[in-house]
Amino acid sequence: MGSNDGDSDEKPIHTVTLDSFFIGKYEVTNAQFCQFLNEKGNQSQGGTEWIKFDGTWNSEKCRIIQNGNQFSVASGFDNYPIIFISWDAAVAYCQWLSDKTGKTYRLPTEAEWEFAAGNGTSHTKYSWGDSDPSLSKGGNVADEALKKNFPKWDIFSGYNDGFVFNAPVGSFAANDFGLYDMTGNVWEWCSDWYGEYNNSNDLNPIGVLNGTKKVIRGGGWLGSPKASRVADRYSDTPNHRGHSMGFRIAITLQKENFINSRQKKNGT
Repeated sequence: MGSNDGDSDEKPIHTVTLDSFFIGKYEVTNAQFCQFLNEKGNQSQGGTEWIKFDGTWNSEKCRIIQNGNQFSVASGFDNYPIIFISWDAAVAYCQWLSDKTGKTYRLPTEAEWEFAAGNGTSHTKYSWGDSDPSLSKGGNVADEALKKNFPKWDIFSGYNDGFVFNAPVGSFAANDFGLYDMTGNVWEWCSDWYGEYNNSNDLNPIGVLNGTKKVIRGGGWLGSPKASRVADRYSDTPNHRGHSMGFRIAITLQKENFINSRQKKNGT
């Protein structure tokens, strides 16, 4: 985990060990989050509402529409990732889903996210691999389409993903684990408080015990070649509701379920 090619907070490179876990195949979408809002409403935590309905930046904006106590998705944006939500909103969504299903959903830890994004022990530079993106072997990152709107932006030269802002989830090829948009599209909230790495070989690390900012990973649709790297780290306050920040869910794989699934696969 970590890299010598980025900022100082990516060092030292260190080994972590993780128990088995599931992580969402896609980023949580507007349609999925809208179901949550229609059951729970748009609540406030720490003086900040979960979602910023009037959130806008350039041509990107929140695609959830409130009409009294009802919430709907703007036409054509059901399958786009939810944005303009706080870290608390992402955690509340996981709790709501846990209550509905009887399973314990949560945000991924930073270590789990990096393992999933980097294709496990391969620890690739980007989720699609070690080379620059090309054709379907890439994602929604800073590209030639973005540069037309933002000429000074640092981009993947010669690459055009066809989107200036967010794209529908799963628009690009999956990584080796079958996960979509781990590099690009939206930055993704993780469970950890942001802090320095240590040099120990940790088992299921959860980051520092407290702090002021939460970890965000993935680079988003405006991710430069540097920011799009799997090892790149970013953070923000839990109440921040950004134009390129969303999340995906995770769940711990219980050992008995793992054994049962292996037995079923092997016909025993």
